[in-house]
Amino acid sequence: MEGQNDQNDLKVKRIAVAIIVVFHVVGLFGFIIPAAQPYFVKLVPFHLLLMFAIIVFSYNGDVKRLLLFVSGVFLCGFLVEVLGVHTGKIFGSYYYGDTLGYKVAAVPLLMGINWVILIFSIGQMMKSIKIRHSILASVIGGFALVGLDFFLEPVAMKFDYWHWDWHEIPVQNYVAWFIVSVILLKFYNALGLKQQKYIGVTMFAAQLIFFVVLYMTTGTNIFA
Repeated sequence: MEGQNDQNDLKVKRIAVAIIVVFHVVGLFGFIIPAAQPYFVKLVPFHLLLMFAIIVFSYNGDVKRLLLFVSGVFLCGFLVEVLGVHTGKIFGSYYYGDTLGYKVAAVPLLMGINWVILIFSIGQMMKSIKIRHSILASVIGGFALVGLDFFLEPVAMKFDYWHWDWHEIPVQNYVAWFIVSVILLKFYNALGLKQQKYIGVTMFAAQLIFFVVLYMTTGTNIFA
């Protein structure tokens, strides 16, 4: 019976990986093709919700720990964004556009979901590459997320995710991203969530490729 359960779980993981890859590839082409961009931009909230659903429904560990992780990261990530938008003291001076959907206190609720996706993905990836020390894993993961953010920021401004005052991305943003990421990753590691085969690595790699390609092809960088 245990072997059968393992086989079923592996099938679920493979289906999840296929969905992650297909939706990121299709979305990438939709964003690259100018005529399709307006339609695909409207699908961004649904894409984030789908990625979140994949994480939740493909997870085969302790559900209570997963719920604690999701609720904790969602609340912390969302509140940090609220403070950031209203004070300009955390990430710098910025405001959200309409792409990410419904806002509470000028911040899209999906930003909380986005933090969950990012932290889960990179946390799982650190486990996949066998980094067991929680502080080291959190620090390396934090640097990886800053790397992702470097490519994400110009794309986010172009497609109305959010905008920086004076159209300049402050160094403060990357420092704050690193600090917040390390804290949330430490929380992730403290919960001891079960490793999920392929999910974290695939999710992070898909997002990184997505934003790197858009960074290089949509007029958001020095090479355009």
